[in-house]
Amino acid sequence: MDRAVAKIGREVRTGQITNADLTETEFKAKLCAEVNFMFDCSKLQVDLKTYGSFGAVPTSAPVKDGDLDATGFSYTKPTGEMITALKAYYKWPLYVDVLREMSTGMSDHSFMVVGSAAFMTEPY
Repeated sequence: MDRAVAKIGREVRTGQITNADLTETEFKAKLCAEVNFMFDCSKLQVDLKTYGSFGAVPTSAPVKDGDLDATGFSYTKPTGEMITALKAYYKWPLYVDVLREMSTGMSDHSFMVVGSAAFMTEPY
């Protein structure tokens, strides 16, 4: 997940994604193409946002009541020289009881796989 987010994040940072005028669905498909050998892309959640400062970028997964809270997710393409964060979330099911009890706080006993990158876009 980290490699996929780093690769696609670089395309956002350099303006390749912004200038390509991808829709949110096309953007998610591009990210999914990097991880589809491991994940069911229909369950992948993606959040691309701009921020006023690096300190404003959240550092924890948005979990509410034991589940991923995607209500604040968006697809905001940046312009040049904007602080941007790309985050991808996937709820990986755990089937071994010992792992489920020890590894997760999710109500469905899944494990949250997260990839994130925060950067300032290049001037373009």
